[in-house]
Amino acid sequence: MAALRLIVFDSGEGVCLFLRLPGGRRMLIDSGVRPSGKALGFLRRRGEVGPLRPLDEYLRPACGQPDIHQWLAVLCLVRGLVLRPGGSWVFWQGLASDESGFSLRAHVMPRARVAQPPLDIFPQPPMLVLGLQPEEILDLGGPPGAWVCNSSLAARLGPAPDGGRQLLVGGDLRAAAWQRLLADGETRRLVGGVSGYAAGEPAAGHDLGRGLVMACLPWLLLGWREAQEPWPAEDGDEAWRRPLGTRPMAELQIDVDEGGQMLVRGQRGEDNGLAWSGLARPPHDEALPAPWPLRRALAGSAEGDW
Repeated sequence: MAALRLIVFDSGEGVCLFLRLPGGRRMLIDSGVRPSGKALGFLRRRGEVGPLRPLDEYLRPACGQPDIHQWLAVLCLVRGLVLRPGGSWVFWQGLASDESGFSLRAHVMPRARVAQPPLDIFPQPPMLVLGLQPEEILDLGGPPGAWVCNSSLAARLGPAPDGGRQLLVGGDLRAAAWQRLLADGETRRLVGGVSGYAAGEPAAGHDLGRGLVMACLPWLLLGWREAQEPWPAEDGDEAWRRPLGTRPMAELQIDVDEGGQMLVRGQRGEDNGLAWSGLARPPHDEALPAPWPLRRALAGSAEGDW
């Protein structure tokens, strides 16, 4: 049995988070705004809860007035698996991928402790994950939609199999969040080699459910890479101008063992709301440029008022 199990799933009424903690405690967090038995029905069918395995806690934080502290506490349960202060390296190896989903092994190392990641842990190039810490999100403030945007994770993918091209997926991060992230010189250096940038806007707006999906963004992107989705075949701006999206999933299960090794599985189902889509383009694209702090960093500004 895994020391920790986390399942993010689409119940059909909203995105939910289930946690089974090392001591056996079970917690369900439902982002839906209306009462529904679908989330519990999903967990019963999976055998995660039942007469001998009752829930210890059932929370509905999207009901009532939004509370930034409560929302961030929920989002950080997912973000904390992959994000460390200053960013993280995610080393991974694909295990399987087909029309029904994907599975992979992963290990997370803090970027602050590993300036140059070793390349012999797993066969794939490591992913760099970036994001703000909770106190930084609180400091930026704003309405609930801004909390969700600024809690999003971002990821640098690459290089491509032949070396070279790197893609930065910015998630929902706003310019103010990028300004905070890029105040760190090492972060500016690490994103300085990207040649493509991708971001998008959700059709349903920025709510707690969207925040949970964006906390899963690194895993959804690795599932996209595990499916061997095509990488731009050549350098140049036109190679990057393309729609980009992860495969829609109904659930994402992460099992963490006592040594910190993770087994990540994505599965399709009836309601496949765990997905991200956006438009990839050059960071300096005239029609849809990347946020200004990122463009400034890519232009080689190492100092200044960030």
